[in-house]
Amino acid sequence: MSFKENLKAMIKADRLFGKLVSTMKEPPGKWWVDKVLTQELLDMTDFEHKKFRDLHLYIRPLEGEIMEVLVFDNELPIYHTTLADAALRKSPLWQEMFSIRNIKKIMNHHDVLVSEGKESLRRIHANALALLDLTYTRDDLTLLLEDARQGLEQKSIAQIQESLDLFFELLDFQPESLEGLEPDLQIFARPKPNGGVVPTFEHLILFNEKSLLLGLKKGIFSPQNDLDLAWVLQCARGEKKADLQGIDVFEFLAELALEKAPAQRGQT
Repeated sequence: MSFKENLKAMIKADRLFGKLVSTMKEPPGKWWVDKVLTQELLDMTDFEHKKFRDLHLYIRPLEGEIMEVLVFDNELPIYHTTLADAALRKSPLWQEMFSIRNIKKIMNHHDVLVSEGKESLRRIHANALALLDLTYTRDDLTLLLEDARQGLEQKSIAQIQESLDLFFELLDFQPESLEGLEPDLQIFARPKPNGGVVPTFEHLILFNEKSLLLGLKKGIFSPQNDLDLAWVLQCARGEKKADLQGIDVFEFLAELALEKAPAQRGQT
């Protein structure tokens, strides 16, 4: 897949993982997971589906007969064991119940249990991401820039939003919420590392879906700073001009991406 396709797959995996973790129910209540979304995430991994007895399993080889076995139920247990052993513990045959050794395995599976619940979701998510090649060169970013330029020229909200999503995924920008702004105005910023007790961000981006205004304010921004908040409101009303606008915003993001991760996908 191309770099853009890999990046879009990463966004999809991250969003699926976020939805699953936020909706999954664990004890003390009853176990529950959205199996449709879990299936989508599993389809992005190298786990293979296998029907064994009455179980739906997802497996991948580890060493010899030992497999990583995920049981597709609400608990999502993952075992490192053989296929037959996992089936014994989750769906034993009546003949197997006559063995004391088997009964001990059925009653206690923690000797082979690797994870369950949200921790299993994290392992599935990590597996999906590990299959993606997310290294890139300036040429890869140039293609993203051309898509963004086309979106701006054609006034396509969907294409502009996709271009923003791709760069935000690379650069760890996140949406921010500020009071007093129009509902059509979206705000994004990158959390500043070691910002202290009061959250601080850098490189504030404003995007108005209605007017298609796209602007960026360079430098540090704090939602606790009255001057910073005043600037946002003034910029939203057209009283202040952003440091960068339109395609210049995307070009700035592309340079940030090059600084964050030097080219690794070949020579430009």
